[in-house]
Amino acid sequence: MRKKGFTLIELLVVIAIIAMLLAILMPALNKVKKIAQRVVCGTNLKGLGTAQIVYANDYDDELVKQGGAGTNTWSDQTDSWGLLTRTWGGDDNLTVASSLYLLVREADVSPKSFVCPSSDQREFDPSDYNKTDDLIEYWDFGPTPEPHVSYSYHLPYSIYSADASRSAAFGLMADRNPFMDPKLKVQGTPTSDLLDVSAWVLEDYWTGSPERFKIQRNNAEPHDRTGQNVAFADGHNSFVNEADVGVNHDNVYTYQGGSLDPIRQGVYEGITINGCAPTAPNDSLLVNDSEAQ
Repeated sequence: MRKKGFTLIELLVVIAIIAMLLAILMPALNKVKKIAQRVVCGTNLKGLGTAQIVYANDYDDELVKQGGAGTNTWSDQTDSWGLLTRTWGGDDNLTVASSLYLLVREADVSPKSFVCPSSDQREFDPSDYNKTDDLIEYWDFGPTPEPHVSYSYHLPYSIYSADASRSAAFGLMADRNPFMDPKLKVQGTPTSDLLDVSAWVLEDYWTGSPERFKIQRNNAEPHDRTGQNVAFADGHNSFVNEADVGVNHDNVYTYQGGSLDPIRQGVYEGITINGCAPTAPNDSLLVNDSEAQ
């Protein structure tokens, strides 16, 4: 009597059906994964915004700003980031990340909270730099903080650094600035000047009708250019599909060109260390340290 079983043809048919089902399901699963990563990223920013408020309550409404009182300079490295104790002179060289590191030192925030799961960054570990694991001994996320921080922050080293008095519409932190992201390219060439081919912020807000692809070219990279998580000055956060979400439709990734320019028409050229600064109290300029600078 012939034993029952699958024939080779039947097995091949089953395998083919499974392969077809996987091909159908994989895009949906990838989409679910990206949405989950986006949610975790937003949760990180929500926590960082709350930590900023806690910090401000302890420091006379001041948000995190590293260094002494004076004209500190935005630099690609923080002076003596690994010293146990140090005195700030007010004319120090500091990264933007060093200001955010105050949340680790003073607000008990984990370095893991600064890493978006959709990004290439990794959690800061002092042992990677032959340091002890006591996080409050340090002043920055290592000698080069870019690999450990996935978020941008309103430039703290200017006369318009943020404080707790800013309005709820003021953009305080967000995913990385697209004009400071070395992975973004125009015509195959790395650039920080994406608006050369995507000038939607130069169009009048009320009459302009920018095409969707133009808007997406100016969104942050980690979420497939569909938008970015933004934390606002009152502690709330949102995932937004375009970057002009600040006060008076301020583009949070550019700085206002002048008092006569609509605040939405931000200047994008020169978004580099020592190459830009907010030009008004409501001009949000979210920047990050970048290997491209």
